[in-house]
Amino acid sequence: MLLDRSLRREMARQFGGSFTVLFSVVMTMMLIRLLGEASEGLANPQDLFLLIGLASLSYLQFILGLALFVAVLMSYSRMHRDAEMVIWAGAGVSPLRYFGSALRFAAPVLAAIALLTLVAWPWANRQSTALRDRFEQRSDLSRAAPGQFRQSASGGRVFFLGRGADAHGLARDVFIRDLEDGKETVTVAQAARIGTLDAARYLMLSNGNRYTHAVGKEDFRIVGFKDMGIRLSTIASHPVATAASLANTPSREIPTVTLATSLFPAWRGELSWRLGVPISSLFLVLMAVPLAATNPRSGRAIQLIVAVLIYLTYLNFLNAFQHWIETGALGLGSGLLLLHGGAFIVLIAMVARKGLLPRRLPAPPTDAHASGL
Repeated sequence: MLLDRSLRREMARQFGGSFTVLFSVVMTMMLIRLLGEASEGLANPQDLFLLIGLASLSYLQFILGLALFVAVLMSYSRMHRDAEMVIWAGAGVSPLRYFGSALRFAAPVLAAIALLTLVAWPWANRQSTALRDRFEQRSDLSRAAPGQFRQSASGGRVFFLGRGADAHGLARDVFIRDLEDGKETVTVAQAARIGTLDAARYLMLSNGNRYTHAVGKEDFRIVGFKDMGIRLSTIASHPVATAASLANTPSREIPTVTLATSLFPAWRGELSWRLGVPISSLFLVLMAVPLAATNPRSGRAIQLIVAVLIYLTYLNFLNAFQHWIETGALGLGSGLLLLHGGAFIVLIAMVARKGLLPRRLPAPPTDAHASGL
């Protein structure tokens, strides 16, 4: 139908513009945050683009949902402002037809949101955590940034590299300060690399000196060396996936199928959130239709502000109900029914207030009234 084609073209244009702006803003914020983590030694700079890709998968469902909401709202608002709705109403188009047009356009986007939330969200979180854990398990020398002092994870060792590790894993101009058992040790070497011996990692130093003294005492010891090894850590074996280790895994990393078959309150809360994201996106699309039927003189800024407030309110309620389900205050079914049932009631109230419900046609006149008797 001509109405569907016109609305689809309008909503596609609005959706493309909204998605581009929102995606650019979110990715810029993620890039700044990850660059800060990489500069502080909390993330591997070589994994930066991979981490950005995983972050985009984690936030894409929210970007799609908000862009879809804004696209439907702006498209219908423009038609109200240009009096196209009056023309279509004169052509016999029922107000409920606009809901069908919006749902037909939003169906593939809603399916993508559901797929991202139920499948891509836990997978991206698992991969991101694995990358960060792998980087944390690397030696302190590998995580040190050239030209900056870095403290080890235990807090008892400080590293400084004049030049970072090259393709062969060899770092230059190494400074190491250790503080253990009341003794301070400063080691300076021209080069260092990571080696493995007897299932343990060693920092192999070359051509340097080692200065040791007891804190608060005049007891100094200086040792020169050509080659020396400092034990860093043992090589951890791969853990076996057990029920106990799975229970300690954050709920956001658990597959949706596992969440659905579990009775853990924390997992039930996570499941309610994952199911709630696509359901809330559906209700927001439907709410955009009556929200667009406002006074054209109010301006587009007011509509956008109201739309953002409604979107944030829905998401906050979604997070609140997740917390209540995790603490056992609500069950999964009752929480979903209260939240989204309340959204359905609000939708019906908005539709009734805007006069979009089908009206009963007046009864035809009787013969007596038609004849003027």
